[in-house]
Amino acid sequence: MSPPAHPLKVLLAAHPNLDTLDLTGPLEILSHATHLSTSPPKKAFTTTITSASELTTTGQGLTFQRNIPITEVHVTLSDYDILVIPGGGSPGVLEGNTEPLHLIKAFVSLPKREDGRIRILFSVCTGSLFLAEAGVLDGLTATTHPGYYGKLREILQVKGMGDRTTVVEERFVVNKTDGEKGLRVITAGGVSSGIDAALWLVGDLVGMESKEKVESIVQHAHRSGVVL
Repeated sequence: MSPPAHPLKVLLAAHPNLDTLDLTGPLEILSHATHLSTSPPKKAFTTTITSASELTTTGQGLTFQRNIPITEVHVTLSDYDILVIPGGGSPGVLEGNTEPLHLIKAFVSLPKREDGRIRILFSVCTGSLFLAEAGVLDGLTATTHPGYYGKLREILQVKGMGDRTTVVEERFVVNKTDGEKGLRVITAGGVSSGIDAALWLVGDLVGMESKEKVESIVQHAHRSGVVL
């Protein structure tokens, strides 16, 4: 697989009380991925963390600093290839109608790229509840944390998508690319499932050799999900 001219740009959207591994799992995997055909190996992804506040504290008490304010990233959103939406802290986001809901809507509303490159929306754990609330999952198949299958179905029903969206109990789900939008939606299940979905993404976008290299680096045996 020939490497692209530039690394794919990954945006990770943080919010208060998110689950730490929902964000750091995909971040860890994608940061290790390289194009092994180049010498030295070329990084496959660059990662940027955005949030509404300068400092974000996770549900596990970890506080970290964003790379860019979410207000600024809205202006440059079309530059990004992948948007990662971690879960955790779901009630605060859903009841307050706060970020990353607006960022999700803006990302999926971007015009299709003229060069044919696709964009990927990737949620982890209860991040799929945010996708449902934003109306993104209409007609798709999705998963979430096992404790929230019912909540996901409830949101879909309220939004009028209950009969058109399938909720499955899987490690992760990769939907087919929407050709009209140039968008592909991936939902991962609970917490560590984001690691497996990110490894699948490395295999698909960078190559199986790179995926296996990352698995070796992080000492994680990949578990499969559903690819539609």
